[in-house]
Amino acid sequence: MLSIYKDWSLVTRSDKTRHWGSLLTKLSVECIPCILDVRSREILMKYDNTWAAVNAMIELMKEYVEILASGETNVTVIATKLFRKTKQLIGDPDPYHELKHEANRNGLELYHKLREYMQQLALRERLRLAVRASLIGNSLDLGVSGYEPPSTRELLKLVDSIEIVGEGYIGLLEDVKDKLVVYLLDNAGEAALDRLLADELRVLGAYVIGIVKSGSFQNDVTEDHIDELGLEESFDEVIGTGSDASSIFFDEISNETRQVLEKADLIISKGMAHYEYLSDYEMKDEEGKTVLYMLKAKCNPVARSLGVEKGSYVLKKTKIRLPWK
Repeated sequence: MLSIYKDWSLVTRSDKTRHWGSLLTKLSVECIPCILDVRSREILMKYDNTWAAVNAMIELMKEYVEILASGETNVTVIATKLFRKTKQLIGDPDPYHELKHEANRNGLELYHKLREYMQQLALRERLRLAVRASLIGNSLDLGVSGYEPPSTRELLKLVDSIEIVGEGYIGLLEDVKDKLVVYLLDNAGEAALDRLLADELRVLGAYVIGIVKSGSFQNDVTEDHIDELGLEESFDEVIGTGSDASSIFFDEISNETRQVLEKADLIISKGMAHYEYLSDYEMKDEEGKTVLYMLKAKCNPVARSLGVEKGSYVLKKTKIRLPWK
């Protein structure tokens, strides 16, 4: 399938704004079956193991070959294209609809328990607990092959026990007075725990804008969940990307999202998909927008690119260039 290229490692997109970061998160051999396994699971959710499922998989694999042959190497761009095809094949615009509602209910239960506990803590301790809660929330991911998210009870225990790689970057969140913080939300359920961090950032004087997807991508939070999760109680504003892509694909996002990103003093980027996409726009110098990645490295390729063990909870500061600037 890949033999049409003399050297697959040299295949890149023509977008000149993609920099050194893309070398770290480029498609690996492990990514190819992982993406296909998740998409096949979604087909089975609809059709069970029937001929309809087999036919849908055949059509999906044809699409997959075309995407790979096009030279696209960004994992989350590929995953988005295949998820769109999957939704089309099974005739369901939101295959994870019910699972997301269940995750949101469980996430809100955790939010209220932790919010009550945090009231007895000093401001600095509240911020650190909110960061930990936000990070464990990133465990609630249904889009990684072979990965099983923890239960609600397990999540509550993890708040006090996890070790954070790059924990020193929490200090970046203490210096937000009178700054615009743009918060890229990720999974349903997880977003309820992100409310804890948004609450604390606002106490510290930040203006916090949450960004959710406008259409469905896997079990990610969308505009449909804003009221359900009470996001506007914790964020000053919540807007949609204008797209159903797995991240803020710069060629798809709305003008409103572009303007918000341009004005941002700090971008908090939750989860692996945002990391996989935005790392293509990283810069080595001090120019550009400050980004704080917050994620659990749930697969080997992402863990390797970050230089951590698989399963690590990570904070990482970087700079990105907005390609239209």
